[in-house]
Amino acid sequence: MAAPAIVLIADADDDPAVAAALASLSKKLNHLRPDLLVTYGFLSHLKPSVVTSVSSLAARGSTEIVIVPLDLVSAMDHSPVISRAQQAVQAANQGVKVVIARPIGPATELLNVMDARMRDALHKTNAVEVDALVLGAPEGGDVRGTSLLARRARQWAAHHKLPVQLAVNDLTGRATALAIASLRTQGRRHIAVGSMFLTTGPLFRAHQQAAVRAGAMAVTDPIEDHDHLVELILARYAFAAMELLDASAPELDDTPPTDAD
Repeated sequence: MAAPAIVLIADADDDPAVAAALASLSKKLNHLRPDLLVTYGFLSHLKPSVVTSVSSLAARGSTEIVIVPLDLVSAMDHSPVISRAQQAVQAANQGVKVVIARPIGPATELLNVMDARMRDALHKTNAVEVDALVLGAPEGGDVRGTSLLARRARQWAAHHKLPVQLAVNDLTGRATALAIASLRTQGRRHIAVGSMFLTTGPLFRAHQQAAVRAGAMAVTDPIEDHDHLVELILARYAFAAMELLDASAPELDDTPPTDAD
């Protein structure tokens, strides 16, 4: 089987940092796997769209394409926009196979990224003591993803031996503010906030601003193009590519042999 192309898909606003992060991820993937053709697209109004990105690969001769949703809060479900793009490309380009990988989701490996980002954030503020943590994430995950987010918060708490409050945010950032307030009622004063967001955007900015207003001593940057995320993308791609392998495998003749054979 020829190596499939990869399309990274994310939701985004007009912040140029979003496109920059996806471009950096694509560059890192191409460096690790020069045999793969990697590009990206957006679910929002930004260009290129999902359909444009996948269609352009098909027009360039790619016959096997894996779409990887860079959704950090959904474990199984993906946007219907991605499914429509898959169907449209396959209908317009006979012989092109397009599969959708499982979203990145709140994977355990992302806690390692959170720790690295946290060290950087605490260093910038010269903080020497932390007595509580908030794990902030955007809203919109599926049921399985929400359950995993709660589990990651418990794992983070056990790892650092500190109380951790999970804050799943809308555009108000209210969840992060409430999480910090809850920790303060427990007597915690040195509170740092982790950000399980892919890139900067409206939800991240609301979460960040709410944390600062509530008196958080440090707020981490988004995940962006961290190497652990690159590894997760390759893992999702590899699993989805097996579906292409199964689809292209010739059917075996299960007719029992005769004496003449």
